[in-house]
Amino acid sequence: MFYTKFRAIMGPKVNGLQQAKGFPIVLTGSATDMSDFKLSPFRAFTGGFPTAIIPRFLLRKYWYPRVPTNGNDTAKYAPYGLRKIEAVLIREFGEQTVAVAHPSNLEKFVGPETKVIGISSMEPAGTGFVSRTYTSLVGFGGEPVAAAEFRDLITKPILRKWGAKIVLGGSGAWQIHNSKLQKNYGIDCIVMGEGEKTALEIFRKALNGEELPRVVKIEPPDPKEISCIVNPSIFGTVEITRGCGRGCKFCSPMMRRRYSFPLKHIVKEVELNAKNGTRMIILASEDIFLYRCDDKFLPNREAIIKLIKSIAAIPEVEFIQPAHAALAPVVYDPKIVEEIGPVLREKSYWVTDGTRHSSVEVGIETGSVRLMKKYMPGKMLPYKPEEWHDVVTKAIEIMNENYIWPLATLIVGLPGETEKDTVATLELVDKLKHSKLFYVPLLFTSEEDCMLREARHMDLKHLTPLQWELLARCWRHNIEVFAAESSPWPTRFVTMLAYALYYRWKHGRKALRPLMKLSGMNIYYP
Repeated sequence: MFYTKFRAIMGPKVNGLQQAKGFPIVLTGSATDMSDFKLSPFRAFTGGFPTAIIPRFLLRKYWYPRVPTNGNDTAKYAPYGLRKIEAVLIREFGEQTVAVAHPSNLEKFVGPETKVIGISSMEPAGTGFVSRTYTSLVGFGGEPVAAAEFRDLITKPILRKWGAKIVLGGSGAWQIHNSKLQKNYGIDCIVMGEGEKTALEIFRKALNGEELPRVVKIEPPDPKEISCIVNPSIFGTVEITRGCGRGCKFCSPMMRRRYSFPLKHIVKEVELNAKNGTRMIILASEDIFLYRCDDKFLPNREAIIKLIKSIAAIPEVEFIQPAHAALAPVVYDPKIVEEIGPVLREKSYWVTDGTRHSSVEVGIETGSVRLMKKYMPGKMLPYKPEEWHDVVTKAIEIMNENYIWPLATLIVGLPGETEKDTVATLELVDKLKHSKLFYVPLLFTSEEDCMLREARHMDLKHLTPLQWELLARCWRHNIEVFAAESSPWPTRFVTMLAYALYYRWKHGRKALRPLMKLSGMNIYYP
């Protein structure tokens, strides 16, 4: 077989001759995927904002600069999913077969011996929750930044100069399939889902010159098949659990088998990242409280505390950032938060108005009991849907007491949402008006690998006045909590100018009240 030629190539060091010939396998991502946004994972959300607001050459320099390179010009850091695939490929084909590069350096690694180029992307078409919401809310400026950067990557002539196969994976691969862009972009194969097992077979076929399937929906790997990364990841990302199982019908991780990685496996990846200068460690999970939980989703206090303290004790770990957390476990066992809260605060990246606090993304999604029962039946376990308001308010209170200021998502326009449902969400937001949290309201988006994939997307033109009110109230809260010292007049001026020049003509007078609320103007308007 073709790939066996490369097993015996001497040593890990890249030489000039090999670079001239190219690597058999080259892995990459777009400029936004291959950046740590100056060590701010929440800033990475802005990849979903439109392109024309700020020129991209400035964004590339100051907002999402490229990751540093090693001495051989390979990327020092890369997305965690790409590092997982790299580890599988190195284990199978050898270190000298695989190179991971920033898109600006592809010419140094793609050559006549390159057989396959693997691309990982989170937002290649700009049709995810964040991109759809905030590109449409801004209302002008073209496509999302992440989509534009992906297009710049996928249309690079070097990708096709030597006839290499192009394979797309990553959490956003479904967007290219759904948007019917695969042919236009010249992508040979799209791999959707967990790729450790299936992607290996795809790369093997590509190395052997075999025809690739257009789309592959993966076979989930056995946990024992999941290798530790062998090179550091962007943000120092380390996976602690995979899958969820709570039953949220709009969420793709619900479709995956739930699994907690052994502490030894996690610590090994943390140590690799830390010794290579990542500074931050993101604990990737759909919910940190799923770590070694039982079948009823009851949290394992001892395991979680040991996990956090073990990571904090590793030298050179400067910041620890849990990715996601459920709210119900906080209420069920507040002592977990009381134990890990001080550690997370000490290792936190975030300071607001002189106060150091940690943060984590939580999903409130709705205040409607009816929608909770219909679309999120396990989200509040071990509590009942009717207790959701109490669960949310109590959990946020406990978090705030321990200096955790969460980033909270709300989904606007779930299928079949009524005025009564929206009112229930507004009532819940009102109960949290004195809490420290940052809202991210999102328009409902039906992703490919979720139960609601056939449902219609929500868009701005179908928003009701109450839903506009919800968006405005959320962002007004954010301004009051995180920009309280700022003068209100710039916000008021820009908001009302935007109404006069755009929102009035695009969405009518129903946008006026919410925009006035957003700007902090307490003016009665009939």
